[in-house]
Amino acid sequence: MTIEVVTPDRRVFQRVVEYVERGIASGEIKPGDRLPSERELGEKFGIGRASVREGLRILEHMEIIRSRPRDPRGPVVLPPSLEPVRRSVGLLTTYGYLDVAELVELRMIVDSSACLLAALRRTDDQLVAMERNMARMRESIPLGRSEFSLVDLEFHELVARAGGNKLVRLYGNLTRESVVKLIQQPIMNAADGNAQMLHTLRHHRAVFDAIAARDGARASRLVRESLYEYYGDYVGDADRAVLAELVRQCGGTAGGRVSESSDDHGAN
Repeated sequence: MTIEVVTPDRRVFQRVVEYVERGIASGEIKPGDRLPSERELGEKFGIGRASVREGLRILEHMEIIRSRPRDPRGPVVLPPSLEPVRRSVGLLTTYGYLDVAELVELRMIVDSSACLLAALRRTDDQLVAMERNMARMRESIPLGRSEFSLVDLEFHELVARAGGNKLVRLYGNLTRESVVKLIQQPIMNAADGNAQMLHTLRHHRAVFDAIAARDGARASRLVRESLYEYYGDYVGDADRAVLAELVRQCGGTAGGRVSESSDDHGAN
């Protein structure tokens, strides 16, 4: 005689997670809303409080909700956050799953796309913001590379915002942060810092002029040439050949210094 052993469903907490995710997707649950209490959720899904708490713990880890112990009002639903994605990519970089070549390849594709979209969608106010950024960039040169880099990164953010695509903006930010994290020390130790920062400024001006003229193809080419020239020395020969092909695909020149597009530092 065979006795069937019935094991409990150890994933019943997923009912809570899926309930919240579906509610957010449908618009029935909005940021700022309060979820039902643990007791109410348990009754709703016919599960124990331990399973409810596990589901809420996962939602909190995903930064979808925020809960406080013994809060009678229930967990609050948070606005959308990109931080979980940023941390995931950061961990992949830290653990060596992503290397410099992969990040630079993606950055070439994303940053050039951001410039193309910015040329199509930019407004006059966004151009003014970019011009003000470049003025602050020039003012930050005497303050050193670290201060300059912060303003430099803001320029890329302004371009991405002008492009109007949230995914392009997100992955542009992530790849910039990750590749700099991998090779930050060589960048900071590079000689002729002031000359490089001035070169960066000229590069950004060339990209700005192309975006202002709504010449997305030119802005994209400038960015890919710049990234190839700056990061080409940090990858192997095979990967460098791939980067060079990405430059040539948009009509650019890979190899040697290009007069208007090379960026010794602004590609950070």
